[in-house]
Amino acid sequence: MPRIPIFKLGGSSDEIIPPSLSSYTPSLSLEGLQVGVDNLRHDVHLSPKFTEIARAHIARLIARHGDVEGLLAAEAPQAGPRTPFLNKLSTKLKPGGKADPSDFKPILTELNIAGLNRAKADNKVAIDLLARLAIIKFLRLELNTQFAQVLERCRMMLKSYEGVRQQKALEYRERVASFQVRKKIIQRKTGQDLFNLLRDVEKETLARMRRSRFGDNDSEGYKLLINRLLFSEDGRDDYLCAEQYVMFGNWERDPDRFISMREIVCEFLRSLQIDIPDDPAELDPWLNVPENAQELVAGGSPSDSTPEGRSQRARLAAWVRLLEDRSVMEYVIASYEVVPLLSGYSSRINPQQLKNALVNRAECDRVERVIQEGGKLSTNSLYAAVGQVASCRGADVHFMLEQPQTGTLNFSLTLGTVGGTRYCAAFGGHVMRNISTAQAEVGSFLATDAPAPSNCSGL
Repeated sequence: MPRIPIFKLGGSSDEIIPPSLSSYTPSLSLEGLQVGVDNLRHDVHLSPKFTEIARAHIARLIARHGDVEGLLAAEAPQAGPRTPFLNKLSTKLKPGGKADPSDFKPILTELNIAGLNRAKADNKVAIDLLARLAIIKFLRLELNTQFAQVLERCRMMLKSYEGVRQQKALEYRERVASFQVRKKIIQRKTGQDLFNLLRDVEKETLARMRRSRFGDNDSEGYKLLINRLLFSEDGRDDYLCAEQYVMFGNWERDPDRFISMREIVCEFLRSLQIDIPDDPAELDPWLNVPENAQELVAGGSPSDSTPEGRSQRARLAAWVRLLEDRSVMEYVIASYEVVPLLSGYSSRINPQQLKNALVNRAECDRVERVIQEGGKLSTNSLYAAVGQVASCRGADVHFMLEQPQTGTLNFSLTLGTVGGTRYCAAFGGHVMRNISTAQAEVGSFLATDAPAPSNCSGL
């Protein structure tokens, strides 16, 4: 329903209190460390024992999440001489069961402690930070490397079934094809297992040791190293963003893309008479501070008991109106309603497509067809989420459309007794649909771009 423009007579009894916003620019400092042989980067050597165990652990995780553990367990022994390439692919997986983090966690902890002790000996906390970065970089690179090697082992195993045991070969071929198609999902799950392991080591051991040696020095830098997006491709993952943060649009036509939302934030802050830079990109330091949302709108739940709370409520109402005017409110709601659907549908449907299906009817029809083609999934959850998004709107004003031609709808509202604040509104403007109950069983009137009345006289 189009927003009805409101004209208010009289001023507010409370003066709007301006917000006090903070800014933050993430950074990692490696000052004081000698650069490597290329005079650009720092050289770090990881022990062969650590790299071997890490590769085996990542390969086990990939095989488990890719559902090819059983397939690789049936790997036929290779006859004849083996090349160095084949030897490189021969990372052994433990038969059955889950990938056991107990094999990898102790040596990961030991390596991190060694970096921390070296930093303490040299009195340079940057050494510990460099060690942590080197470990993360190595694990990120191995995600792609080990996936490729597990896939190659599966292909080599399939060749051993050519010409014999055709039924088994067909089953394995389908599993390998599914493994390839689900690459991003498998890598995301593996990356999150690695992240959880790093976070556990940080919380259980490293954080306490680092504080005892260096205090809270560069604590902000270490917070960047326990971010769930560390193991995502280019720092972007729709599934993780939806589940842990919020999923912005990715496609050019999406009104809720990050660039568009940043422009809306700029417009909102300018409406509050806040001096902001002309370049929207320079707004990022303010967007990096979650506490600013609390300062601006009290996290969406302001209290009317204080002048500050009433100011926050006024800003919240202005923010919601701006989102509605820019046609992004439904997408914001959908980005939250889509989260429960991801676990059931994301294996076949792109998260962005699933979110847009909650807003756009044509996209919903396409998603519905994909779900029905799968055969195993139900559309009930999708329909329920569509209903939730559609129901997130203000209460409609019901009235009869008995006249053959309805021009505009005017009304006024007075709050309080004599002398109370009076509001008036006009619903009209450009008439797009005009059907009375004399013409149809259900009347309908649709109009847009109604100007606010200059005054309330005559309404």
